[in-house]
Order: sequence, then structure tokens, then C-alpha cells
Amino acid sequence: MTEAEIDKALLKVEKGLYKYCWIQEQFHKNDVTSNREFQKAFNGFYRVRRNAEWQAVYYRLMEDAKTNGFDFRQVLLELRKKTGRLEASFTSKLVATVYPDRPVIDKFVLEYFGLSLPHQYEANRESKAVMVYDSLNNKYMAFMSAPTASAICARFSEKYPWANITALKKVDLVLWQTRTT
Repeated sequence: MTEAEIDKALLKVEKGLYKYCWIQEQFHKNDVTSNREFQKAFNGFYRVRRNAEWQAVYYRLMEDAKTNGFDFRQVLLELRKKTGRLEASFTSKLVATVYPDRPVIDKFVLEYFGLSLPHQYEANRESKAVMVYDSLNNKYMAFMSAPTASAICARFSEKYPWANITALKKVDLVLWQTRTT
């Protein structure tokens, strides 16, 4: 990734960055099971398009994660148990809200790192989704020590010095903006 590509992506980050920072701040201040303003912002930012019943389960898990410290596998299995859906991407969004130094599974970021989620028809989908998430974590950790990640973080901090977010999230937001589709 060139400096010009980083700068171009940074121009696209600002609107979403304000939303992300607000979500992270409000997450710690509110009971997310009942705060509709938080839910509306989270749903918009992360493109949650599920029914009210699914959302009630999701936000209950998110609130419980504040004190219980769930990991990716636990949230994935609990969400499937309670909704009947295997939701790797939304699981990662919940985990990344609780732990901002964890990545979000997104098709553009997965593509950047050469990863993909298992198809619906694949056997052992749950364990494969966990493996993809673990691999994404490992690839991010390796990438974070690379000169490109350092350049992204430095340029991000110059452009948005007010944004108190993790280095991984800075990289994540920039990578998401470099998508080709």
C-alpha cells in the first residue's frame, strides 16, 4: 500500500470514525440491551439487518460480555444456540466492541489477507469460522509489525489526532476503505 493509497483511504474514514468513536464510548456508559440510540448507531455502522428478536439476543450477549469476557468461539456458539444462525461477522463485531484490539471479520479485510469464511454447506462450519478468525488475528498481528502498518498508524494519527482508538482499528478502518468494490 502506497502513501497515496493510505491518504486516499484516510479521506474516506472521517465520517465513520466519528460514529465508531461514539459507539465505543457509549458502549461503556450504557446498558446496550435497552439503549435504542446505541443500537441504532451500532446497527447503522455495522449494517445489522436482523429482526428485533435476533437483535435482543445479540445485545444481551454484548451486555453480558462486558462482565463475562466472552471470546469469539463462545459468542459464535451462543449466538447460534439462541438464534439458529452462525454469524461469524457479527460475532467478530461484538468481540471487537468489547475488545477494540481485535479485528472485525469483513469480506474486504478477509480478501486483503487472502482469507474467506466457510460456505453454508461446509461441514464443521463453526470450527472453520473460528480458524478463519484466529488466522485473521495472526495475520493482523504480523501485519502490525510491518512498515505499512506503522505508516498507516502514523498518518492516521496525524490526520485524526483526536481519535483515541487502537492501532489495529486504525489499520482496519484504512484497509476497509481500500476495497475495490
